[in-house]
Amino acid sequence: MLDPFALERRFVGDLPAPANDAATASRRARARRKPVVTQFQLAVAAILAIVALAVVIATVRMTDRAVYQAVEAREAPARFLADQLGALRLLAMTSASPVPARLYLGIEECFMARVAVPFDGEHLPLARQTLGTCADMEIGRLYAQGGAAVAEQGRRILEQASVPAPYSASEPGQH
Repeated sequence: MLDPFALERRFVGDLPAPANDAATASRRARARRKPVVTQFQLAVAAILAIVALAVVIATVRMTDRAVYQAVEAREAPARFLADQLGALRLLAMTSASPVPARLYLGIEECFMARVAVPFDGEHLPLARQTLGTCADMEIGRLYAQGGAAVAEQGRRILEQASVPAPYSASEPGQH
Protein backbone atom coordinates (compact mmCIF):
# COMPACT_ATOMS: atom_id res chain seq x y z
CA MET A 1 0.00 0.00 0.00
CA LEU A 2 0.98 3.52 -0.45
CA ASP A 3 2.30 5.48 2.40
CA PRO A 4 0.21 8.64 2.76
CA PHE A 5 3.28 10.55 4.04
CA ALA A 6 5.40 9.65 1.06
CA LEU A 7 5.43 12.31 -1.60
CA GLU A 8 7.03 12.22 -4.92
CA ARG A 9 10.26 14.06 -5.14
CA ARG A 10 8.95 16.61 -7.54
CA PHE A 11 6.49 17.87 -4.94
CA VAL A 12 8.87 18.08 -1.99
CA GLY A 13 10.20 21.45 -3.02
CA ASP A 14 6.68 22.92 -3.14
CA LEU A 15 5.97 22.17 0.53
CA PRO A 16 6.28 25.01 3.00
CA ALA A 17 9.17 24.64 5.43
CA PRO A 18 8.18 23.92 9.04
CA ALA A 19 8.93 26.73 11.47
CA ASN A 20 11.91 26.03 13.78
CA ASP A 21 11.29 22.36 14.11
CA ALA A 22 14.72 20.72 14.57
CA ALA A 23 13.33 17.26 14.17
CA THR A 24 12.02 17.99 10.72
CA ALA A 25 14.94 20.10 9.48
CA SER A 26 16.69 18.42 6.64
CA ARG A 27 20.14 16.96 7.10
CA ARG A 28 21.50 19.11 4.33
CA ALA A 29 20.49 22.27 6.11
CA ARG A 30 22.24 21.08 9.28
CA ALA A 31 25.38 20.13 7.32
CA ARG A 32 25.56 23.50 5.58
CA ARG A 33 25.58 25.43 8.84
CA LYS A 34 29.04 26.88 9.46
CA PRO A 35 30.51 26.78 12.95
CA VAL A 36 30.68 30.12 14.64
CA VAL A 37 34.00 31.05 16.24
CA THR A 38 33.79 33.76 18.83
CA GLN A 39 36.47 36.31 19.62
CA PHE A 40 36.91 34.68 23.02
CA GLN A 41 37.68 31.33 21.39
CA LEU A 42 40.17 33.02 19.08
CA ALA A 43 41.85 34.74 22.02
CA VAL A 44 42.10 31.47 23.95
CA ALA A 45 43.55 29.70 20.90
CA ALA A 46 46.15 32.46 20.43
CA ILE A 47 47.14 32.32 24.11
CA LEU A 48 47.48 28.52 23.96
CA ALA A 49 49.64 28.80 20.82
CA ILE A 50 51.91 31.35 22.51
CA VAL A 51 52.22 29.19 25.63
CA ALA A 52 53.04 26.12 23.53
CA LEU A 53 55.71 28.09 21.67
CA ALA A 54 57.18 29.33 24.96
CA VAL A 55 57.33 25.75 26.28
CA VAL A 56 59.13 24.57 23.15
CA ILE A 57 61.63 27.44 23.36
CA ALA A 58 62.30 26.75 27.06
CA THR A 59 62.81 23.05 26.36
CA VAL A 60 65.30 23.78 23.59
CA ARG A 61 67.21 26.19 25.84
CA MET A 62 67.36 23.64 28.67
CA THR A 63 68.57 20.97 26.27
CA ASP A 64 71.23 23.29 24.86
CA ARG A 65 72.39 24.20 28.35
CA ALA A 66 72.63 20.53 29.33
CA VAL A 67 74.58 19.71 26.18
CA TYR A 68 76.98 22.61 26.76
CA GLN A 69 77.54 21.53 30.37
CA ALA A 70 78.21 17.95 29.29
CA VAL A 71 80.69 19.13 26.65
CA GLU A 72 82.39 21.39 29.21
CA ALA A 73 82.69 18.49 31.67
CA ARG A 74 84.06 16.25 28.94
CA GLU A 75 86.62 18.79 27.69
CA ALA A 76 87.72 20.02 31.14
CA PRO A 77 90.35 17.29 31.68
CA ALA A 78 91.97 18.09 28.33
CA ARG A 79 92.08 21.81 29.18
CA PHE A 80 93.54 21.02 32.62
CA LEU A 81 96.14 18.77 31.04
CA ALA A 82 97.02 21.38 28.41
CA ASP A 83 97.41 23.97 31.16
CA GLN A 84 99.59 21.76 33.34
CA LEU A 85 101.70 20.23 30.57
CA GLY A 86 101.97 23.20 28.19
CA ALA A 87 105.65 23.79 28.93
CA LEU A 88 106.44 20.08 28.71
CA ARG A 89 104.72 19.94 25.34
CA LEU A 90 106.83 22.83 24.06
CA LEU A 91 109.97 21.09 25.35
CA ALA A 92 108.86 17.89 23.63
CA MET A 93 108.39 19.67 20.31
CA THR A 94 111.66 21.59 20.41
CA SER A 95 114.02 19.12 22.07
CA ALA A 96 116.37 16.90 20.10
CA SER A 97 116.09 14.27 22.83
CA PRO A 98 113.13 11.85 22.79
CA VAL A 99 112.78 11.99 26.60
CA PRO A 100 110.45 15.04 26.79
CA ALA A 101 108.19 13.61 24.09
CA ARG A 102 108.02 10.23 25.83
CA LEU A 103 107.21 11.96 29.10
CA TYR A 104 104.53 14.15 27.56
CA LEU A 105 102.80 11.39 25.62
CA GLY A 106 103.01 8.92 28.51
CA ILE A 107 101.68 11.37 31.09
CA GLU A 108 98.89 12.46 28.75
CA GLU A 109 97.79 8.90 28.02
CA CYS A 110 97.97 7.90 31.68
CA PHE A 111 96.05 10.98 32.86
CA MET A 112 93.26 10.63 30.30
CA ALA A 113 92.80 6.97 31.24
CA ARG A 114 92.50 7.76 34.96
CA VAL A 115 90.74 11.11 35.22
CA ALA A 116 87.17 11.21 36.42
CA VAL A 117 84.44 12.69 34.24
CA PRO A 118 82.66 14.99 35.03
CA PHE A 119 85.69 17.04 35.90
CA ASP A 120 85.13 20.17 37.96
CA GLY A 121 86.90 22.56 40.31
CA GLU A 122 86.45 20.43 43.39
CA HIS A 123 88.45 17.62 41.79
CA LEU A 124 91.56 19.72 41.04
CA PRO A 125 93.66 18.36 43.95
CA LEU A 126 92.89 14.81 42.85
CA ALA A 127 93.70 15.72 39.26
CA ARG A 128 97.06 17.16 40.30
CA GLN A 129 97.75 14.03 42.33
CA THR A 130 96.83 11.86 39.32
CA LEU A 131 99.09 13.96 37.11
CA GLY A 132 101.97 13.52 39.58
CA THR A 133 101.35 9.78 39.80
CA CYS A 134 101.40 9.54 36.01
CA ALA A 135 104.65 11.53 35.91
CA ASP A 136 106.12 9.16 38.49
CA MET A 137 105.06 6.17 36.41
CA GLU A 138 106.72 7.67 33.33
CA ILE A 139 109.95 8.29 35.28
CA GLY A 140 109.78 4.62 36.29
CA ARG A 141 109.39 3.59 32.65
CA LEU A 142 112.35 5.75 31.67
CA TYR A 143 114.42 4.13 34.43
CA ALA A 144 113.37 0.62 33.33
CA GLN A 145 114.10 1.29 29.65
CA GLY A 146 117.10 3.62 29.80
CA GLY A 147 118.60 3.43 33.26
CA ALA A 148 119.26 5.96 36.01
CA ALA A 149 120.75 8.63 33.74
CA VAL A 150 117.66 8.79 31.50
CA ALA A 151 115.37 8.80 34.54
CA GLU A 152 117.34 11.69 36.06
CA GLN A 153 117.13 13.57 32.76
CA GLY A 154 113.35 13.01 32.85
CA ARG A 155 113.14 14.41 36.40
CA ARG A 156 115.08 17.50 35.37
CA ILE A 157 112.80 18.02 32.38
CA LEU A 158 109.68 17.69 34.55
CA GLU A 159 111.08 20.20 37.05
CA GLN A 160 112.02 22.56 34.24
CA ALA A 161 108.48 22.27 32.79
CA SER A 162 106.94 22.88 36.26
CA VAL A 163 104.96 19.63 36.22
CA PRO A 164 103.50 18.87 39.67
CA ALA A 165 105.95 16.38 41.09
CA PRO A 166 105.29 13.75 43.72
CA TYR A 167 107.78 11.58 41.81
CA SER A 168 110.53 10.38 44.05
CA ALA A 169 114.11 11.57 43.84
CA SER A 170 115.37 8.03 44.14
CA GLU A 171 115.17 5.46 41.36
CA PRO A 172 112.64 2.67 41.64
CA GLY A 173 113.98 -0.31 43.51
CA GLN A 174 116.24 1.77 45.83
CA HIS A 175 113.63 2.48 48.54
